[in-house]
Amino acid sequence: MEKTNLSLLIFCCFLGVLYAYDTNSKLDARKACVVRPDVPIDKLQGFIDYACGIVNCAAIQVGGACFYPNTITSHASYVLDLVYASRSTCNPEIGTMIGVDPSYGNCKYP
Repeated sequence: MEKTNLSLLIFCCFLGVLYAYDTNSKLDARKACVVRPDVPIDKLQGFIDYACGIVNCAAIQVGGACFYPNTITSHASYVLDLVYASRSTCNPEIGTMIGVDPSYGNCKYP
């Protein structure tokens, strides 16, 4: 009986370690492309205007899940990540990569 309990305990510990490793791998895998803080607003607006001709920017339009906060910086970050998700490239002139999901509330980044 004691041997069975020890085997069960070791098995449960193994499953716990395996689950923790798998969960951390998924969390670490998420990267996002967001606006660098030193980029001028007019450059961000130009990027939004250009990129929204290529990708679907409905989420940052009035009524969209990512419209608020209604700032150029917030909208540009969403669009940068949208382009990154579809083309695997982060525009180095205005964007930087981060290792966390920038989603908030109902606004889910790609």
